[in-house]
Amino acid sequence: MRIYGNIMLHDEFFVGTVEIEDGKIEKIWKKKENYDVKGTVIPTFVNMHTHIGDYYYREEINMSLKDVVGPNGLKFKILEDEEKVKEGMKNAVEKMERCGTSHFVDFREGGERGVRILREILTGRKIKGVILGRGDLWDDADGVGLSSISDVDFIHAKNLAEKCKAHGKIFALHASEDGREDVEKILQLEPDFIVHFLDATEEDLEEVKEKGIPIVLTPRANMFWGKMPNIPLLLKKGITVALGTDNGMIAEPCMFREMEFAYRTSKLNGFVRAQQILKMATVEGRKILGIHDNYEGKKARLIVFNRIMNPYELVTRASCSDIKEIIM
Repeated sequence: MRIYGNIMLHDEFFVGTVEIEDGKIEKIWKKKENYDVKGTVIPTFVNMHTHIGDYYYREEINMSLKDVVGPNGLKFKILEDEEKVKEGMKNAVEKMERCGTSHFVDFREGGERGVRILREILTGRKIKGVILGRGDLWDDADGVGLSSISDVDFIHAKNLAEKCKAHGKIFALHASEDGREDVEKILQLEPDFIVHFLDATEEDLEEVKEKGIPIVLTPRANMFWGKMPNIPLLLKKGITVALGTDNGMIAEPCMFREMEFAYRTSKLNGFVRAQQILKMATVEGRKILGIHDNYEGKKARLIVFNRIMNPYELVTRASCSDIKEIIM
């Protein structure tokens, strides 16, 4: 199949043609060639931060962040109903697949059992789940996703970080989400990425940049708790920024909605080009996770839209209904 139109691959957005055969990219032209389909092509989404265990919960929440997701909070009562958790996770995974997400990173609660439940749900599916467990580095997990350095003993956190590094697995954590945390301790853990980092000083950001640590943002979930990331500032500092959707009970795991919200609210602090937001939802997550697809001769993971759209339209107007085909 050859597709002609607006093409985004990696860091480029161009008018051209891409040929896909047997799930691989055969050829890329930065010009018009004979084609079968005319439309727009972008990489599949990489949702860099989810908690889909609470996706089934649909009640309105009027509580503080700490009372909901902190130790012994509402969230952990929600997670006690394993059958509902399983059904909710299955629905969340199906939702992400329908909307063009090929990879998602889940900070999975529930210890070893929690990791296994999600691994079982993903069996046989095209979407790839990067499962970061809690409590220890479990065999079925891809690494550890720490709640924060404020919630655990620091020596324990450091041991987990070193264990992940020794086994070539991912270590990540929430940081400065609801109050500034000790950036020196965070950096000592050498995380592969950190999530949120909302209550951080410019000096904190500069230290993170110097260490080359990416930051994952979840603007819709942050705004639910009355906070907002300063995307223009992070980009100005030269930090790698990617997007996620966070807790399923407060934000649908839909990257279309996350992109639009991130783009519009970024204007509170400056201007970010729509193409940069698009990269934050597709390309930057690939860089963080080391995903090498969408090159000639490599695996194709692409969303094909049924019409020609520019980055601004993709970020502010596109939805699942505009998708012609998803190649994973």
